Amino acid sequence: MAIKINDLVGSWAASPPILYYQLREKLDDPNSSFEDLAGIVKTDPALSVRLLKIVNSAFYGFSEKVDTLTHALNVIGTDQLTDLVLAAIVTSKFQGIPRDLINMETFWMHSIGCGIASRKIAERMPAVESEKMYLAGMLHDIGSLIIYKEFPEEAKKILTHCKANGENLFKVEKEVLGYDHAEVGALLLAEWKLPRRLVEVVKYHHAPNNANDYLEEACIVVRADALVYEMKIGNSGEPGVPVLDPRVSEVVPVSDQELDALKEEIADQIDGTVRMFF
Repeated sequence: MAIKINDLVGSWAASPPILYYQLREKLDDPNSSFEDLAGIVKTDPALSVRLLKIVNSAFYGFSEKVDTLTHALNVIGTDQLTDLVLAAIVTSKFQGIPRDLINMETFWMHSIGCGIASRKIAERMPAVESEKMYLAGMLHDIGSLIIYKEFPEEAKKILTHCKANGENLFKVEKEVLGYDHAEVGALLLAEWKLPRRLVEVVKYHHAPNNANDYLEEACIVVRADALVYEMKIGNSGEPGVPVLDPRVSEVVPVSDQELDALKEEIADQIDGTVRMFF
């Protein structure tokens, strides 16, 4: 493939999530208030509505209705709302991918399912910030969307080959393109100057042993990805349930009893959360 990965990602890196940056900058201001942060989000009315729907969904399960952005900040905190803003912005950036290439509804269902599963698994691991894991799980395959948008013909051949031969996407992508969706996604997030933890987890979600500083987080996303495929929640293009590296099971031990509980928790949240995002 003649196009280098930096050139592929370049045009996408040139349209960063500006509103997310504005929020992060305001968060760094010790004199800022919840009202200041809410004011930034309100500049995008459609986004404001989506965020309130998400905060009021089964994903959070609040008994009291959250009816303002300021209220949302009070109950879920600034970091979580900022992550939700980023997730909502990213989902709106990838439009126009041919349905015969990838069904975007099932793609995002899988991605959101992986986000929920990552968060739920992390809640069982005290050393990991569970609230940070939703975004990592949701965005782990974002590089696939760039490949689908920029190389639709090559992507179709890759998907067809993987389905026919039961091969993993990332391996065939590497052979055809010279890089895989994990590398593409990580480069985009790095160019957007997003947190290193997020970049590293996305980059190594097919090679978690290489995620030295974020081994647990990478293994959580790998385990969540496989679990969501086992549950048949959406699809991001893989031909079957990913085979778990033994190291993942060591780092993220999940008993059969915990697995059953996880599946129930994920199933309870997935449909409502997907509807709130779209």
